[in-house]
Amino acid sequence: MARFITMLIRLCEQLAGVLFRMQQLLTGILPALLSPREMTELIRAHYDRSYRDVAAREPESWYKWTLESWETDVLAGHQMKTGTILVLGAGVGRESIALAQRGFSIVGLDINREGLHVAARQARDKHLLPLFAQADFQTLPIGPGRVDYVFMSGIMYSSIPGRPQRQAWLRSLRPCLKNQGLMALNFLIAREIDSRTHRLIHRLNRWITTLPGTNQSYQLGDTCSQQHFLHAFADEEEIRSELREAGARVHQLHWHEGYAVLSWPA
Repeated sequence: MARFITMLIRLCEQLAGVLFRMQQLLTGILPALLSPREMTELIRAHYDRSYRDVAAREPESWYKWTLESWETDVLAGHQMKTGTILVLGAGVGRESIALAQRGFSIVGLDINREGLHVAARQARDKHLLPLFAQADFQTLPIGPGRVDYVFMSGIMYSSIPGRPQRQAWLRSLRPCLKNQGLMALNFLIAREIDSRTHRLIHRLNRWITTLPGTNQSYQLGDTCSQQHFLHAFADEEEIRSELREAGARVHQLHWHEGYAVLSWPA
């Protein structure tokens, strides 16, 4: 009996390995098949599921209302001490509340209302006054010259499908910043892009994109794991050139920690 169970375990392990590689393959070719609009809809559905009943599902004591180390470094390194910060993808308010505690005026945007309810309640409990609004960060409802800084954490920049679309979004962001305004953004770094599986996926996707109706914005590093599109940047020059071509001035780019600080010419 023990020998039979051992054989079954080995068989299950082999099947799990095959299924995992198949899943990698299928999620890897989705970005070549789906349009940027369809991938954006998948991302929205992903976050709707993630935040559904969040207030009832997870105690607020589980959350940490603190800045990440790279965010603290950006504040100190660029002498950000006062002003209005636009927080994109505010979620349950981690960055917004931590920044408000430092004396900044905060406008926090997120497409999901349930996460913002948690953020607003936590802000009231701490006697803070950030403004939270439900909005899509790709269509910013912010007037010209209204904010001093923009924070975009959580590798959200990598969730915009397609290099041209990311660059167009960056250009659209410029008007809401005041002169000399700065933006800090997080991006995803490719860790396994040279694996055999990823090379196979890229070859398949290059062929797929020759077919009519496929995604002409596809590029190496695109993936759609768990129905969430992300672009992983292959090297520092890829992200640096993408930002420069969008008209941004790159003040700081920390490749290993995956963040950049930008401004735009007046």
